[in-house]
Amino acid sequence: MRKLRKSIATILAALAVMSLFSVNAFAASDLMKDGKMVSGGFVNAGEEAEGCVKGPGNWTQLNMGDYEVNAKYLHIVMKATGATAAAQIVVSDTATFNLNDLGITLTEEYQDVVLPVDENGVAVISWVNFMGLDGGSSVYYVKDAFLSDDQASSLGTTVAETPTAAETTSNTALPKTGENMMPVAILLGIVACAGVVFVVTKKRERA
Repeated sequence: MRKLRKSIATILAALAVMSLFSVNAFAASDLMKDGKMVSGGFVNAGEEAEGCVKGPGNWTQLNMGDYEVNAKYLHIVMKATGATAAAQIVVSDTATFNLNDLGITLTEEYQDVVLPVDENGVAVISWVNFMGLDGGSSVYYVKDAFLSDDQASSLGTTVAETPTAAETTSNTALPKTGENMMPVAILLGIVACAGVVFVVTKKRERA
C-alpha cells in the first residue's frame, strides 16, 4: 500500500506540473495583446499608441511573426474612424477580406472582427494589412489579435451592427484570450480522481 501511495503521489505531482505548463501552452494563440506583439512580430506601417496600434486607413501593416495557423478563425479586436465601408484586411498575401462582404461595419467602438483564415488557405499569419480607406481622414486602431476555433465574438456583441448604448458598455470589457482550457480541465479532473484513490487507499490501510 505504501508503494501504491507513493506512486499516486508522484503521479499527482507530475500532473500538477503538466497543468501549469498547459495553461501557458494554450495561451500561445495570442498574437497581439493591448497593442503589443506577443508572437514575435512588429509594426511595419503604423505606430504603437496607448493600448493599441494605430495607422492610416490606406495602409497599416503588422508583422505577426509567421505564426502557424492552429485554429479556424483569426480574431482582430479593432475600430476605425471616418468612412469605413471599404475596409479591407489582407492576411499573409493569401486571403483578402472585404469587411462589407462579411457584414461587418467598423465604427469608433472596438469590435471583434472574425476572419475565417483556415478555410481560406492561410497556413501562417505573417503580414496583416489593413487597407481600403482614405489615408488622410480614416485611422485604424488595432488592439488584440488571436487565433481561435470559436467564431463567436470575444466581446459578446454582434460585430455587423452599430453598438447600442448597452453594447458599447460591454465593448469596454477585455476580450477573451482565445485559449482552449479543455485539456487543462481534463488534467485537473485526473488529479482529483487520483487524489480520491489516494485517500481511499490510505483509509483502507488504517482499517
